Amino acid sequence: MQNEVLLLFDSIRDPRDIAEIIHLGLAADIQIEFTGSSLNPNHPKVIAIINSWLPEFINKPNLKHVTIHHDFQKRILQLKKDGYEIIGTSSTTGEKLFDSDLTKGKHAIVFGTETSGLTKEKMSLMDKILSIPMKNNTRFFTLRAIAPVFAYETLRQKKMF
Repeated sequence: MQNEVLLLFDSIRDPRDIAEIIHLGLAADIQIEFTGSSLNPNHPKVIAIINSWLPEFINKPNLKHVTIHHDFQKRILQLKKDGYEIIGTSSTTGEKLFDSDLTKGKHAIVFGTETSGLTKEKMSLMDKILSIPMKNNTRFFTLRAIAPVFAYETLRQKKMF
Protein backbone atom coordinates (compact mmCIF):
# COMPACT_ATOMS: atom_id res chain seq x y z
CA MET A 1 0.00 0.00 0.00
CA GLN A 2 1.21 3.47 -0.86
CA ASN A 3 1.52 5.66 2.22
CA GLU A 4 2.36 8.92 0.47
CA VAL A 5 -1.28 9.48 -0.46
CA LEU A 6 -4.42 8.95 1.56
CA LEU A 7 -8.01 10.00 0.99
CA LEU A 8 -10.09 11.13 3.95
CA PHE A 9 -13.88 11.38 3.72
CA ASP A 10 -15.91 13.20 6.35
CA SER A 11 -19.46 12.21 7.31
CA ILE A 12 -20.27 10.03 4.29
CA ARG A 13 -23.56 8.17 4.84
CA ASP A 14 -24.54 6.62 1.51
CA PRO A 15 -23.65 2.90 1.27
CA ARG A 16 -22.97 3.12 -2.48
CA ASP A 17 -20.60 6.07 -1.96
CA ILE A 18 -18.75 4.15 0.77
CA ALA A 19 -18.54 1.08 -1.47
CA GLU A 20 -17.21 3.14 -4.41
CA ILE A 21 -14.62 4.76 -2.16
CA ILE A 22 -13.46 1.39 -0.80
CA HIS A 23 -13.26 0.05 -4.36
CA LEU A 24 -11.15 3.08 -5.33
CA GLY A 25 -8.78 2.37 -2.43
CA LEU A 26 -8.39 -1.24 -3.57
CA ALA A 27 -7.87 -0.27 -7.22
CA ALA A 28 -5.33 2.48 -6.48
CA ASP A 29 -3.77 0.68 -3.49
CA ILE A 30 -4.14 3.71 -1.23
CA GLN A 31 -5.31 4.31 2.33
CA ILE A 32 -8.94 5.38 2.78
CA GLU A 33 -10.11 7.04 5.99
CA PHE A 34 -13.59 7.96 7.17
CA THR A 35 -14.32 10.49 9.91
CA GLY A 36 -17.31 11.98 11.67
CA SER A 37 -20.67 10.30 11.26
CA SER A 38 -19.62 8.22 8.25
CA LEU A 39 -21.39 4.92 7.78
CA ASN A 40 -19.29 1.97 8.97
CA PRO A 41 -17.48 0.40 5.99
CA ASN A 42 -18.40 -3.04 7.36
CA HIS A 43 -22.12 -2.27 7.03
CA PRO A 44 -23.90 -5.19 5.29
CA LYS A 45 -25.19 -2.92 2.50
CA VAL A 46 -21.66 -1.71 1.75
CA ILE A 47 -20.25 -5.24 1.70
CA ALA A 48 -23.12 -6.45 -0.52
CA ILE A 49 -22.49 -3.67 -3.05
CA ILE A 50 -18.76 -4.40 -3.20
CA ASN A 51 -19.48 -8.12 -3.47
CA SER A 52 -21.69 -7.46 -6.51
CA TRP A 53 -18.58 -6.06 -8.24
CA LEU A 54 -15.99 -8.38 -6.70
CA PRO A 55 -17.71 -11.72 -5.90
CA GLU A 56 -14.76 -13.03 -3.89
CA PHE A 57 -14.93 -10.02 -1.56
CA ILE A 58 -17.69 -11.37 0.70
CA ASN A 59 -15.70 -14.49 1.58
CA LYS A 60 -12.63 -12.53 2.58
CA PRO A 61 -13.39 -8.80 2.90
CA ASN A 62 -10.20 -6.84 2.37
CA LEU A 63 -10.60 -3.66 4.39
CA LYS A 64 -7.01 -3.38 5.61
CA HIS A 65 -6.68 -0.11 3.68
CA VAL A 66 -9.74 1.43 5.40
CA THR A 67 -9.74 3.13 8.82
CA ILE A 68 -12.32 5.03 10.82
CA HIS A 69 -11.60 8.06 12.99
CA HIS A 70 -14.58 9.65 14.71
CA ASP A 71 -12.94 12.98 15.54
CA PHE A 72 -12.19 14.91 12.32
CA GLN A 73 -10.09 17.66 13.89
CA LYS A 74 -8.03 15.26 15.98
CA ARG A 75 -7.29 13.13 12.91
CA ILE A 76 -6.27 16.13 10.79
CA LEU A 77 -3.90 17.35 13.51
CA GLN A 78 -2.34 13.87 13.81
CA LEU A 79 -1.84 13.68 10.04
CA LYS A 80 -0.08 17.05 10.11
CA LYS A 81 2.13 15.80 12.93
CA ASP A 82 2.90 12.73 10.79
CA GLY A 83 4.14 15.00 7.98
CA TYR A 84 1.13 15.02 5.65
CA GLU A 85 0.13 18.11 3.72
CA ILE A 86 -3.62 18.39 4.24
CA ILE A 87 -5.44 19.22 1.01
CA GLY A 88 -9.08 20.19 1.14
CA THR A 89 -11.32 19.83 -1.88
CA SER A 90 -13.79 22.49 -2.97
CA SER A 91 -16.05 23.04 -5.94
CA THR A 92 -15.89 26.82 -5.68
CA THR A 93 -12.48 28.00 -4.46
CA GLY A 94 -8.85 27.06 -4.47
CA GLU A 95 -6.03 26.34 -6.83
CA LYS A 96 -6.86 24.06 -9.73
CA LEU A 97 -5.80 20.45 -9.12
CA PHE A 98 -4.06 20.18 -12.49
CA ASP A 99 -1.97 23.32 -11.80
CA SER A 100 -0.84 22.10 -8.38
CA ASP A 101 2.50 20.40 -7.74
CA LEU A 102 1.86 17.20 -5.77
CA THR A 103 5.18 15.52 -6.54
CA LYS A 104 6.86 15.95 -3.15
CA GLY A 105 5.90 14.83 0.33
CA LYS A 106 2.89 13.03 1.72
CA HIS A 107 -0.65 14.19 0.96
CA ALA A 108 -3.97 13.65 2.70
CA ILE A 109 -6.79 14.69 0.38
CA VAL A 110 -9.94 15.58 2.30
CA PHE A 111 -13.51 15.40 1.00
CA GLY A 112 -16.69 16.62 2.68
CA THR A 113 -20.24 15.59 1.98
CA GLU A 114 -21.72 15.94 -1.49
CA THR A 115 -24.43 18.30 -0.29
CA SER A 116 -22.34 20.76 1.70
CA GLY A 117 -18.66 19.91 1.27
CA LEU A 118 -16.32 20.83 4.08
CA THR A 119 -17.49 23.43 6.59
CA LYS A 120 -15.58 26.72 6.94
CA GLU A 121 -14.25 25.49 10.27
CA LYS A 122 -12.91 22.30 8.69
CA MET A 123 -11.55 24.22 5.68
CA SER A 124 -9.52 26.36 8.08
CA LEU A 125 -7.57 23.22 9.09
CA MET A 126 -6.41 22.60 5.51
CA ASP A 127 -2.92 23.51 4.29
CA LYS A 128 -4.18 23.97 0.76
CA ILE A 129 -7.52 23.96 -1.08
CA LEU A 130 -7.78 22.42 -4.55
CA SER A 131 -10.61 22.34 -7.04
CA ILE A 132 -11.44 20.85 -10.42
CA PRO A 133 -12.23 23.33 -13.21
CA MET A 134 -15.86 23.16 -14.35
CA LYS A 135 -17.68 24.76 -17.26
CA ASN A 136 -21.29 25.43 -18.24
CA ASN A 137 -22.41 26.68 -14.83
CA THR A 138 -21.93 23.32 -13.15
CA ARG A 139 -21.29 23.72 -9.44
CA PHE A 140 -20.16 20.33 -8.15
CA PHE A 141 -19.18 16.75 -8.88
CA THR A 142 -20.36 13.72 -6.93
CA LEU A 143 -17.85 12.00 -4.67
CA ARG A 144 -17.94 8.99 -6.98
CA ALA A 145 -16.77 11.20 -9.84
CA ILE A 146 -14.30 13.46 -8.10
CA ALA A 147 -12.42 11.17 -5.69
CA PRO A 148 -10.85 9.04 -8.47
CA VAL A 149 -9.75 12.19 -10.31
CA PHE A 150 -7.94 13.52 -7.24
CA ALA A 151 -6.48 10.10 -6.39
CA TYR A 152 -5.14 9.26 -9.82
CA GLU A 153 -3.85 12.77 -10.58
CA THR A 154 -1.90 12.72 -7.32
CA LEU A 155 -0.52 9.24 -8.01
CA ARG A 156 0.31 10.24 -11.61
CA GLN A 157 2.27 13.28 -10.47
CA LYS A 158 4.16 11.15 -7.94
CA LYS A 159 4.85 8.61 -10.72
CA MET A 160 3.27 5.92 -8.56
CA PHE A 161 1.20 4.47 -11.40
